[in-house]
Amino acid sequence: MQWRRREEVIGKEVVDSEAKKLGVTKDFAWSSDGRLALVIEAGEEEESFLSFDDIEKIGDVVFVKAKSALVVAPSVICPVCKNKNLVEAKFCAKCGRVLENRDEKKERKRPA
Repeated sequence: MQWRRREEVIGKEVVDSEAKKLGVTKDFAWSSDGRLALVIEAGEEEESFLSFDDIEKIGDVVFVKAKSALVVAPSVICPVCKNKNLVEAKFCAKCGRVLENRDEKKERKRPA
């Protein structure tokens, strides 16, 4: 088994078997049952999780067999600083502004 350091993986492009770029590795994540994944940034507002089980090989790029291996990571964008935050966040991690979750927005839009 070969261990890798964070700096060897973060910032690498993620490509699929069609040689299409899916995004860039941004961070690590883990599930409540202890599985590890990479956080993949696919655009300014889109992040996905890539389970280590779905990674075929890590070299100059991170190679996956299929785009379907990526699981969209829901996030909330701060209306002030445009920072991506976890859906569960009550405050922006960058500027501290109070964030509204989607359920609260829906409640306010419904007629009484």
